[in-house]
Amino acid sequence: MSNLLKPLRALFSGHSHRPSPQTPAPSSPSSPLGGATACGEVSLHHLWSDQPNALKFQVSTSLLPLGEQRHYTRAADATDSPLAQAIFEAGGIASVALDSIYITVLMEEQADWDGIHQRLPGMIRKFFAAGGQAVQAATPDASQKRYKFGFKQVTAHPREEQMRLVQELFDKEVNPAVASHGGYFNLLDVQNNTVYVELGGGCQGCGMANVTLRQGVEARLREVLPEMVALVDQTDHAAGTNPYYQASKK
Repeated sequence: MSNLLKPLRALFSGHSHRPSPQTPAPSSPSSPLGGATACGEVSLHHLWSDQPNALKFQVSTSLLPLGEQRHYTRAADATDSPLAQAIFEAGGIASVALDSIYITVLMEEQADWDGIHQRLPGMIRKFFAAGGQAVQAATPDASQKRYKFGFKQVTAHPREEQMRLVQELFDKEVNPAVASHGGYFNLLDVQNNTVYVELGGGCQGCGMANVTLRQGVEARLREVLPEMVALVDQTDHAAGTNPYYQASKK
């Protein structure tokens, strides 16, 4: 498999790098930034990224105050972030970005992407289990916070534009990724901000189809089409003749 598809294996192979289905829990208010929470082990949730050499995680603890970010391109610059320094120690890391509850890691072009993909989640969990902090900085007073809460008004695109945006995403990102498994996504319709799709080839009847659909495609669709209220799979999976992964027997 080419480097273009390596970091997508967690979503499209569903084998050794399957993202955790656990919903990240909020951190304890009394916990230090990026430290272990009172609820126990810090969990990671692997998120979709359209950058082929990127790994993005949502963390079940607060890394930074809302509205703040950190970006490091080498370990020597990460003097205020023990977490970023630990990630650079994995080797082959081009940059590390931290947000309130997100970690984004860019891997170097010539690095062993699969190897980093396998090692990094465990390294991050071990870091937090040892009581490590994401950044060595005090939480600012509420009066200093720049982040403002509020509901964002979303304006829906015309239906024809919605169809075009979804089809373009399928053509440029989704179908090239699942093509290695002999599968494809077919856009059936968009009605009332609901996207209707049908899966074919190796995706029809695949035991990991729902993981790909919900944790990969749906998350990416919401970035392209923020007004989307639902993604509906109308595939007859029972009729699949060549699924990439057989559904488990119950």
